[in-house]
Amino acid sequence: MEMQTQDQFMAEINRLKDSLARKDREIEKMKVNIFFLETLFDGIDEEIMVIDADFFIQDVNRVFLDQYGVKKEDVLGKKCHEITYQSDSPCIFGRRLCPLEKAKETGQRAEVTHQYKPEGGDLKELVRIMYPLAARGKMPKYFVEISRDVTEYRNLILKLKASEKKFRTILDTATDAILSIDANQKIVLFNNAAQQIFGYSRSEVLGKDLNMLVPPQYGNHSRFVKRFLEEKTPKVMGKTLPLTALRKGGQAFPMELGLSYYEMKGDITFTAIIRDISAQKQLEKSLLQSERLAAVGQTVAHVAHEIKNPLMIIGGFSHQIKKSLMEEKSIQKIEMILDEVTRLEKLVANLGDFTKEYTLMKRPADINSVIGDVLKLMGEIYPSGKCGFTVDLSPNLKEINCDPDKLKQVFINIIANGIEAMEAGGTITICTGKWSRGVEIRISDEGIGIGEEELDHIFEPFYTTRERGSGLGLSISYKIVAAHKGEISAESMLGQGTTFVIRLPAT
Repeated sequence: MEMQTQDQFMAEINRLKDSLARKDREIEKMKVNIFFLETLFDGIDEEIMVIDADFFIQDVNRVFLDQYGVKKEDVLGKKCHEITYQSDSPCIFGRRLCPLEKAKETGQRAEVTHQYKPEGGDLKELVRIMYPLAARGKMPKYFVEISRDVTEYRNLILKLKASEKKFRTILDTATDAILSIDANQKIVLFNNAAQQIFGYSRSEVLGKDLNMLVPPQYGNHSRFVKRFLEEKTPKVMGKTLPLTALRKGGQAFPMELGLSYYEMKGDITFTAIIRDISAQKQLEKSLLQSERLAAVGQTVAHVAHEIKNPLMIIGGFSHQIKKSLMEEKSIQKIEMILDEVTRLEKLVANLGDFTKEYTLMKRPADINSVIGDVLKLMGEIYPSGKCGFTVDLSPNLKEINCDPDKLKQVFINIIANGIEAMEAGGTITICTGKWSRGVEIRISDEGIGIGEEELDHIFEPFYTTRERGSGLGLSISYKIVAAHKGEISAESMLGQGTTFVIRLPAT
């Protein structure tokens, strides 16, 4: 019996020893965990503060102590607002609640952003996040506040926004079109100048394929991008290329193109700077036309002078010979000579109109009234069965300082040419409208049209596509418009008629 009691006693002692050993191991493990948590607690770069529901500080980490220059024993048991803001009352963040109050009210994470300026320092911006600590379904008794200084991030964001604004301002004040595409040929950038030049709004093109701006004759643009992505050989990068682009209405226009690309983390963006050189091309064309006219004018003036006197002699002697002729056939022949002399004399007179410097008799005039007078005259000359007239005259045009009689000659020449071009009849359409410097007149016919090569020569003297015609009408019209310091041009395609555009300055 005694032996049995002793065995039981030893067994209980061993059990207690095992239990104590387990407890020691658990305590050691807890010490390791606590050490790990304390290391983590003090190693985090943000301020951490543990408080209770009444604002009393239960614990803080090393960053908190360093930030406020205090020791832990100086803050434990103090209220948080007494340490962080040296205030006797809870913090007020504008119209927002203190994050502790909000976390107590909702039982959820609460966050506020707070800006303050420490004495003698720069403006700081803190994000304070309050986490409630509670078991599931229980009311939280303790709260952890993590404060993060986001001043650098805020300043970086402000710099990025300022940089982006500066970049956007440069883009939108540039007079050249700037657009970018990604590796899938989708448009990702389209500045204000691009909207004006191409006629599309930004919303109409962003995310769309670049081919909507490229004329069909260039083929599918994606093959060029694909080839570049494969070869990475920038054959045309950094060069200025003369090409053609498409406006919204399908109208092609000449441009100069500069290409560049940017690669970041495998993503490539292509950027094009596009300059609309339509006005430049038109100016070059006008200068070339003026040079041609000047050169031809000198020759024509000399020729007209040289043939004028011989024509008078031929005409005079022909009249005398006609009076002495009796045979009918001889009389017919001499009359043919006289008809041709008369035609040549008219041609010489027209040459005189072409070569002379125009002295304009300018006065204020309503261009709509000038066109109205021309239409009355043309209506009497050409029967209604031959052609019709459609008129769209802007009612808000101001008077311009011009020579109405000379301008009537221009309009008559163009309308007469249009009627002659409509062999099967048709309609002449005349429109007027405002121009930035004055007025614009558009005269369109439904004739056979003019080829692209012929368009370059239609204002040259003696150049005509008609069987009958001197080829001087449009040359004279050009000189009259030029004397008004205006512009005249033609738009045409074979089989689709021709439109003459005359722009006249107000003064």
